[in-house]
Amino acid sequence: MITGIASVEDGDGILFGDVEIRLQGIAAPELGDPFGYESYLGLNALASGKEVRCELDGSTAGRSRRPVGICFLDGLDVGLAQVQAGLARDCPSFSKGRYRDAEKEAKDAGNDLSSVYDLPKYC
Repeated sequence: MITGIASVEDGDGILFGDVEIRLQGIAAPELGDPFGYESYLGLNALASGKEVRCELDGSTAGRSRRPVGICFLDGLDVGLAQVQAGLARDCPSFSKGRYRDAEKEAKDAGNDLSSVYDLPKYC
């Protein structure tokens, strides 16, 4: 577990100093992709400068081998909040469907990220 004052790198990463935690189970567009900046802004508004607690799952992600975990802000699952806002998608290979309903609800509410952002192959 890691707890501290967070900053944000993109729509699915929380920074504690030089350590970036990849949010488990979600996929967000990169900054240069459609809605990538909006995804970053959403996570930044939610978590940056606030105390966040991440429960690491022991795995790593990407070439940089970032630790992976589920992160919480005052008990709120940060990844869930990103999916509910239509700023990230459920990545079923890693979430095991944990965010599936939230993605459907976002889509039904008119926040259909799937219309502009295909899930990465690893999902």
